[in-house]
Amino acid sequence: MTNLSSHKAVLFVSQTGRVQQPYMDPSTRYRCHNFACALSKRDFLTSVTSQEEFTENISKYEYFETIVFHRPQLNETLAEYLHQVKDKKRLIADFDDYIFNVEDAWQIPIYRFRNLSITQTAKIMAQNAAAAQYFRRFSLSTASLADAVRKQFSCDQVQVIHNGLDASFLGVSQIIRERMANTKRPYRFGYFSGTATHDADFAHVALALVAAMKADKESRLLVLGPAKVPHELLQFGVRVEHRQAVVPFHTLPSVMAQVETVLAPLEQNTFTWCKSGLKFFEAAAVGCSVVATPIPDIDRFQSPLLRKCVTSEDWMDALLTPFDLDELQKEQEIRRIMDMVSVDRIILDWEAAFA
Repeated sequence: MTNLSSHKAVLFVSQTGRVQQPYMDPSTRYRCHNFACALSKRDFLTSVTSQEEFTENISKYEYFETIVFHRPQLNETLAEYLHQVKDKKRLIADFDDYIFNVEDAWQIPIYRFRNLSITQTAKIMAQNAAAAQYFRRFSLSTASLADAVRKQFSCDQVQVIHNGLDASFLGVSQIIRERMANTKRPYRFGYFSGTATHDADFAHVALALVAAMKADKESRLLVLGPAKVPHELLQFGVRVEHRQAVVPFHTLPSVMAQVETVLAPLEQNTFTWCKSGLKFFEAAAVGCSVVATPIPDIDRFQSPLLRKCVTSEDWMDALLTPFDLDELQKEQEIRRIMDMVSVDRIILDWEAAFA
């Protein structure tokens, strides 16, 4: 092992099911890999590993000055390690979902949509909460999560470090925008669902979509992912295209760029209230406008590319009214938003807080 004592060395440890390919876990990619790469540009020595690998080979990582545990989940080995660390300032707990309050286990998607029992769900959340008790410093992806952590745990430091887009995603997106400039996109609307947990969300906007597609006879809808297409939309036949396979992350921008307006409806509860605004800025990066439920991390954006809807009437108005930015105005606004969400900018907040 190289002596790292003279370097600013940061290790990101993620509790992920994708032990062999943690980068393929979207949560790990945004909260670990993106930050690690951005820090490495600033002369930090960084690495990313899974919690499973870390607990099996703890001695390999003893030289890292700072260790960020993403979604830490307590087990006997991790508890023993966390207990014996003398300098607790070395340790940071990072969360990007509301997964640590057992009282709200009934709101969690793995219970509601993936057939996990409430007992099993509560057990997982209890393990997350038990791990968090060992930490005094926290990084959170949203302000709502930060509030929840302050309420539940004893903290010396709670810092909001938003999710951000890396240089690769931004670069590819810019190339796609340039190629699509002044080109009519095949689909007026798009709905992108990575899991089958959003059927009710999609159904909530079905009537507004019906009205919009009847008003614009040339409009088409692309549904990507395993979400169920509401029966009200089946009347449009081939004007609704459903691609059920989840596309790899690196191909998502080119698929999303086929759409004019991305729909991001979301039910509102404590869990969803803490989620990231990724649905907006991932879509904006490739030149899409977005109509979304204004959860707090989306509501922090004010943009002519974004419409925020709460009621059914809001959705009806938003989908019936086309966005009217010209290409120059759109590109200027996209660049402004991309500057806000660039991980290279966001990492400055991380460095100021934790380095």
